[in-house]
Amino acid sequence: MKRATLDEYKRTGRYVHTAMYLRKSREEQGMSKEETLDKHRAALVAYAEKYGYTVQPEDVYEEVVSGESLFSRPRMLALLEAVSNGRYEAVLCMDMQRLGRGGMYDQGLILDTFKFAETLIVTPERLYDLTNDLDEQAAEMETFMSRGEYRMITKRLRRGLMQVIDNGAYTSNPPYGYRRVYIGKLSSLEIVPEEADIVRQIFQMYADGSGCTIIERAINAMGAHGRRGSHFNRNTIRIILDNPVYIGKIRWNRTSTVKSGVGSNRQRKVVSNKSDQWKIIDGRHPPIISPELWDAVQVRRKQQYFYVDNSHVASPLAGLVRCSKCGRLMNLQGKNKGVPYLLCATPNCCAGAKFEFVEEAVLNQLVELSHDLELRVSQRVVPDTSNLEQMLAKARDQFPRLEDRRNRLYSLLEDGTYSRSVFSDRMKVLSNEEEQLNATITSLENEIRVAQSRNEERQLSQLKTVLERYQSAPVPGRKELLHSVISQITYTKEKKTKPADFQLDITLRDFF
Repeated sequence: MKRATLDEYKRTGRYVHTAMYLRKSREEQGMSKEETLDKHRAALVAYAEKYGYTVQPEDVYEEVVSGESLFSRPRMLALLEAVSNGRYEAVLCMDMQRLGRGGMYDQGLILDTFKFAETLIVTPERLYDLTNDLDEQAAEMETFMSRGEYRMITKRLRRGLMQVIDNGAYTSNPPYGYRRVYIGKLSSLEIVPEEADIVRQIFQMYADGSGCTIIERAINAMGAHGRRGSHFNRNTIRIILDNPVYIGKIRWNRTSTVKSGVGSNRQRKVVSNKSDQWKIIDGRHPPIISPELWDAVQVRRKQQYFYVDNSHVASPLAGLVRCSKCGRLMNLQGKNKGVPYLLCATPNCCAGAKFEFVEEAVLNQLVELSHDLELRVSQRVVPDTSNLEQMLAKARDQFPRLEDRRNRLYSLLEDGTYSRSVFSDRMKVLSNEEEQLNATITSLENEIRVAQSRNEERQLSQLKTVLERYQSAPVPGRKELLHSVISQITYTKEKKTKPADFQLDITLRDFF
């Protein structure tokens, strides 16, 4: 819809299919998200009534999460999809920056979607018709300025946070053994006596030679439990033993968030920083254990366990093997007389096995799967998707009929046969049918794509590459090779069975 068309619609009283997008801005401090959204909704509803826009309840998109990236805002993505499908002729929002002020890719995607769909962006201050050069330039300038403003706000917040941390404040969630208190305006910690006793016992038992499994069982037998009522497990014990907060320190910058990918494939991954990048600061909170006990525990930790970070991969099977009973990932937990074992983190679950046995079994199964794939590829028959394609064609043929019904509804509204309320009800029914039809078409397209696009030749080629290069690759390279072809490995082993008496169920990745 263009400006001229909008003016004609308003002059003739024709319905303008409009959506509303609501999102709280970071600058609006002092109000909850609900208060902010209610305030904005009331303002936009009043504006819509004054200027002749009609917004149905199902056409209100409220964003209950905030984030710089467009792809962290599901309601905005849903709105863009609806706009690109031609569902809306106008979208109401408080200002341009509500739609997005992320990177250039996000801004370009938003503006291009509205431009190509010829959907108007309507704010209380201005109407943007992106098919008009002046409006497009104004919208681009608005998003550019809001992006710069966002970066300045983020920088000031980060600078303020670092100043608070340098002053010894604790800004994260209180760890076990502490509760949050405030010293003046600074957030800090105070000791929870009954929890602190458990922490001291964990450190002392470990320093005296007990392992995490023994400590876990002893602590749980005492009736101790976590903040949410959960039992302690080995991972919880390790987290406590590694946290310098218990000697009155604050550890900062232990992890970083790395962005990768483009568009809908964009991902955020949390990675561990090297220890020389960490920032260890004296906190304002009291310690629970002594520095001497901390040092004794850390010396034993380094001798006893594998450490995994960005520069060191302990297991090429990391992240692949899951226990068949509890579903948790199997981990290279430690050493037994110098021999690494693959163990389940859940007590009394699947029995563990020597890592070398599991690794060898995985490679042997990959060889067998390679042979099976070779046989299937040599005898492959092209999948028959004709029925699915016929159903898809029939579904697509319904769009012209729906468009005819929409035009008839407009005509009945214009000649007075339908009142606005009746028109809105009929249009709502039509919109629901369109949504169902789009969902059906998407489902059929996916079924056809999966059936036709699965490329077993590529799968076989990658599998052969893995088997050829695996033995000569370093541990990180081995992990990368296995992840390139394996989606998941399910592990099963009963208690009191032979060392190599376990079963593996390997699921290969699909290649399209």
